[in-house]
Parts: sequence; C-alpha cells; structure tokens
Amino acid sequence: MTVSEILRKTGHKDVLGVELLLAHSLNVGRERLFSHPEQEIDSMELQVFQDLFNRFCDGEPVAYLVGKKEFYGLDFLVNDSVLIPRPETELLVDKVMEFCKEESGGVRILDIGTGSGAIAVALAKNLPRARVIACDISAEALEVAKENAQMHGVADRTSFVKSDLLANVEGDFDVVVANLPYIGEKSNNFVSKETLNYEPHVALFGGDDGLDLYRKLFVQIVGLEWRPKLLLGEFGFLQADAMRELLNKYFVQQGWSIEKDYASIERIFVVTFNGD
Repeated sequence: MTVSEILRKTGHKDVLGVELLLAHSLNVGRERLFSHPEQEIDSMELQVFQDLFNRFCDGEPVAYLVGKKEFYGLDFLVNDSVLIPRPETELLVDKVMEFCKEESGGVRILDIGTGSGAIAVALAKNLPRARVIACDISAEALEVAKENAQMHGVADRTSFVKSDLLANVEGDFDVVVANLPYIGEKSNNFVSKETLNYEPHVALFGGDDGLDLYRKLFVQIVGLEWRPKLLLGEFGFLQADAMRELLNKYFVQQGWSIEKDYASIERIFVVTFNGD
C-alpha cells in the first residue's frame, strides 16, 4: 500500500491529523508525503500507523500520539503531563516581544504556569539577552519544560521552579506572563470531550468560574515589594467582563487593557505599571 492509498482510504475528516500520524509512523516530515505519494509502506510501518490511527479515532490528541506540537515556529515535546500549546497563546509571546523592543539591556521575564515551557522557551529563543524564569505547580510538567529548553539551546538562560504561582519565586522581574488554568468547573466550562479526557485537569480548571488562580495571582502581585513593568495573561471565552472587574479591583490605578486574539475573541489582559 502506498502513501496516497492510505491517506485516501482513511476517510477521516481531520486530514491534517492523519497526515501527521502517517509522517510520524514513517519517521519523515509531512512534506515527504506529498513529494513521494507513491512510496510503498511496509507491514511494520502500516501497523504502527494503524495503532495510532485507532487511538486518534477514539479521541486521543495527535500531539500526544506523535509526542510534539508546534508553537511559535518551534517544535515542543509534549505528553499527558502538560497542556497542548494552543496557537492563540502565541499572542502572549508577541506582546512580550513587542514590549522588549522598547527595553534596553537584558530583560527578566517570569512565566507562570509554564507547562511544556512553550512561552518561556519561545521568548528565550527569540530574545537572546533575556533571562527567563518559568514556574509550575507540576513537577512532571517542569521536566518536560526542561527538555524543551535543552532541545532549543536556551537551558543556560532559562530556569525552572516548582511553585504555586509566586510562592517559591525569588527576585523581581520586568515582565510577568501567565497562562493559568481558566476552565470553570461550574460556569465557563467550554472544553471539548477530547481535552477533558486526555489533557491534565490541573492545567485546565481554575475554580467554579475559571478565574480563581488569577484572583490569587493578583493578590500576590499587589502584595509584592516590587512591581513588574508589564503583567499579562490569557483567559477564556466569555470571561472578559469578569476579568475587567478583577482588573478594576486590583489594578485600578494602573493602565490596563483587554485585547482580542487572532480570531477576534477577547483573550488576553495587559497591565502596565507606572513605577510606584
């Protein structure tokens, strides 16, 4: 059986997912499938693909099946200890990059809830003078993040700390970026069955309405002896009004905004501090 025959035979609506599984089974890049559609697949390769395809049809995410996910132009190792990086989260990286263009010298960045390390590593890779500290409450997630930092050559400028938000973080930072769990257990529970079944719940749920961890973080930020120049984070669908209330409560004297993602959905908050 050839590459083109397998792709045609599956008939799955997620064509990209099938292509990624087949390329992984053959240990080739996806582009190879299109340049060599006549390539014959041996029985062992076919069995590997069939096993993965069956799990895929049961709902297991492609990223976990192939062990990686692209984010900000980089491949990141992932497993079921970490949330799969989402393309909308790239906006956080863009905003930090934009801010750092105006800063002279090395910038100290804190990434809270780092998971796979996608944000921290992407920033370290693109900001060679930056020093990045990344924290997460999950020791298993931190191991994945460390591997990604090593793989992309930024381990010397990226440190990882096991911490419940800021509890174990020392020092002060120019930028604090957070991508905390924001799925609500009672309201704002917009999560697919596949995500619920396979991705780590500790990285998904943030209390009844999904914003408990941000409330906790904001209290910690207000209580610090220092202030970052920039604080930003991601939240979920239909949470913008609740986030506005929180920002007004904790940062009424600061400049803040809520911005839309690339799909025109209100997605991130940005707080700039006036240095007081």
